[in-house]
Order: sequence, then structure tokens, then C-alpha cells
Amino acid sequence: MKLSENIAQFCYVNENYSVFYDEKFVNDYNFKNLSIKLKFLLCGPPQSKEEGIYYRIIKSHEKKEICIQNIIFYKKQKFPYHIHDFHPFYIYLDFQKNVKYVVIDDGHHFSKKLGPFRDLQNKDLIITIFLPDHGLTNKLGSFGRLFKPRFIPLKPETIFKWWTYNSMAQIKLRTKLIDPWSAGLIPRRFASSDTILSRINYIIPLNIIPENKMNKIYSFRDKSSCPICGDVFLLDFMEVKMDKFTGNLFLQKKHRCKNGHPYLIKYDFKEGKIYNHSL
Repeated sequence: MKLSENIAQFCYVNENYSVFYDEKFVNDYNFKNLSIKLKFLLCGPPQSKEEGIYYRIIKSHEKKEICIQNIIFYKKQKFPYHIHDFHPFYIYLDFQKNVKYVVIDDGHHFSKKLGPFRDLQNKDLIITIFLPDHGLTNKLGSFGRLFKPRFIPLKPETIFKWWTYNSMAQIKLRTKLIDPWSAGLIPRRFASSDTILSRINYIIPLNIIPENKMNKIYSFRDKSSCPICGDVFLLDFMEVKMDKFTGNLFLQKKHRCKNGHPYLIKYDFKEGKIYNHSL
């Protein structure tokens, strides 16, 4: 199968939603009831030719919401070093362009829900890129430097490229990029009492404070479930494979759950779904 055919066959968005690109709609994140300001700390803002904030706008008539998907992209992560760094955050609005809530990557792609934001409050929300390391935080508002984002439309060609890097440079967003209302992405409750220390738990192996179980449940990453015992596993890099008969690309990972059951995890690009098969 030709590369262009693979690109065309990938599922990039839930068929029930519509996608559009309009930088005027994003309006530098200055909305009716909320102004979102971006800062960086201990690093520079993404500013080279390919770096910036890749965005697309998804509308759901069923949900009566609009989601602006934003992925801050660096060509390299400084700490720990590897090429390509992706920081997602989603802005959810009603049809009158009032922000209802914001979901940010609070570290290792765990999601945190900020809000609620009411009509005509004219509030500011500061989101800071820290280092960059493993995510964003809303807890460093007094620190860092403001920067004006450079917006780049997130088109299928870019998504295809990010998904099919056969290395740790691969973006981890798959089913929750296709569907920003996907189960397991948006926490049921708003974050209220967490601290900057809570996200350090995601970065180091030992917890220095008790885990915030509410935030641990929700993630931008795909989840797989052991087909035997149901043990949940958050997915990271998955190897890119090609079906030798059809030429279709897919992602695959062998995994053994904490109860010792081996199984195969597959992401189907055409359907945009995760499948788990016992071995």
C-alpha cells in the first residue's frame, strides 16, 4: 500500500464530529469569560519553524460543546533528553464561546480538569510549561515569562507523522485525539487542592506525597485492559507494524499484566480503536 493511501485510511476524528481551523476563533485564547495566558520556566518557548502550538477545533452537536485541541510541540525534550516533546491541553467551550473547563496534561499525560468558568467572569488562567519535562501546570502563575503562541493547524498529515514515528518520539495521543470527549480523559471533578508537588509524583519513581487517585484515573493516553483479569495499563510507545497482506499500518505491543497474564495490544489506525488479545 502506498504511503498516501495509508494516510487517507487513518481515522483522525470521530465521524459524529466536525473539524475546522480558524485562528480568529482561537483569538490568542481570549474568550468571552476567560483569558488563557501561557508562560515558560527554565526553558524557551517553542519557536523554531516546526515548533509551536498545533491546534484544531472540534464541534459536537450531541455534546453541545466545542473543543479546541492544542498540542505544544518541541523538537526535543531537555530533561530527560529525547527528540520531540508533546504537551496537550484541551479547551472546552459552549456554542456562545464561553469556556466551560480546560483539561491540561499535568505530568506524564495525566489529565487535570480546571474550572468551572462562568459567563462574564473575565478571569485569567495561567498555564506554565516547566523545563519542558512531562507536562503543564497551573500552579506557577507568579513565575516564568509570558509568550505569545505560534499557532499551526493540526492537519492529518502531521498527525500521521507523529503517530508513525517508530521510537519514543511517537505521540501518545490516539483515541483521545480522535475523540476529545472519550471516556477516561475528562475527570469528573475539578482540581482544587492539588499542589506542584503532586505532579512531581508523576516524574519520580517514589511518591513523596500520597497519590491523588482522582488524577491518576484520568489520562490523555490510551488504556488497555487485560482480557483475562481486567487489569488496566496506560500505554506509552507502541511499535509500528505493517500487515503483510494488506499493507495497512498498525501499532502493537506485547504486555504482561501485574497478575502475570500475557496479552497483545493493537491499535487499529483505520478504526481508531484499541484491541486486546490473550496470548
